[in-house]
Amino acid sequence: MSTRLRRLLSIVAPLFVLFMGSVPASGQEGRGGGSAADQGGAGRGQAAASAAPGPIPRRADGKPDLTGNWNGGVGLSHTVILEEHPGGFGIQAGKGLIIDPPSGVIPYQPWALAERNRRREDSNAYEDPVGHCEYYDIGRMHSFAQSIYHAGDNVVINANQHNTRVVSLTRREHLPPGIRLWNGDPIGRWEGDTLVVESTNFNGRTRMAIGGDFYSPNALIIERFRMVDANTINWTMTITDSAVFTQPWTITSAVPMRRLPPPQGGRDFDDEDTCHEGNVPLVHLKNVYDQARQSAPTAK
Repeated sequence: MSTRLRRLLSIVAPLFVLFMGSVPASGQEGRGGGSAADQGGAGRGQAAASAAPGPIPRRADGKPDLTGNWNGGVGLSHTVILEEHPGGFGIQAGKGLIIDPPSGVIPYQPWALAERNRRREDSNAYEDPVGHCEYYDIGRMHSFAQSIYHAGDNVVINANQHNTRVVSLTRREHLPPGIRLWNGDPIGRWEGDTLVVESTNFNGRTRMAIGGDFYSPNALIIERFRMVDANTINWTMTITDSAVFTQPWTITSAVPMRRLPPPQGGRDFDDEDTCHEGNVPLVHLKNVYDQARQSAPTAK
């Protein structure tokens, strides 16, 4: 980890833990993977004892009732990097979330890997849209609690800081290609007890983690929410994007999504949007960003 990052985090970390900067690029070379069941630990709200799992709750049409607050995250370890990575200053160690390919390594094309590593530099942390109160990526949301409920023929997924997706179960065609959204255009369908969500029409501006992982606006993302019992959902996300990757790849949550008990005197996620533009840590990040560009050698 660079000296610049250590200086920056000594100022920023107590105020804005989500802006931890550089993570060694060796995560791309290391061995990751491992199933979610191997991850261990507990996310926020998971330490409380929950009721013994019962049968899958069902709606009038016989399909699973996903209503509830759910969390598949383990601390902040995977908001930094998705592949297996060591701990460091302000960074929790974590096993990889990639379950396919078996190596646990994201199959970037060479140019895309170089771009991912550029984004991972501590001096480029200012570019992360989350720090500007813009949207979390779909995969990044799964490090935090989410609320799911049904509304007519739609499934509504409400995540951190008002990142809400309305998944239609009756629509069959995506929006016209000229319409581009932060988290794409989701269309859902049931395959047995699994809710399958297909998303397209991305704007290509989100980051899957602080570590800079990304996909292009033309990516196809397939999520699967498979209800195992009354308190457990297994979630996976498969990304197909021939512009960025050499093959499709799949991630899962750090642990299976567990139903959270009713909160006692508070909420399990950001029901109110606590992010605000122009916060002090963002000013520090902007200063580092500008200084790096001022000191960079100019091309002749």
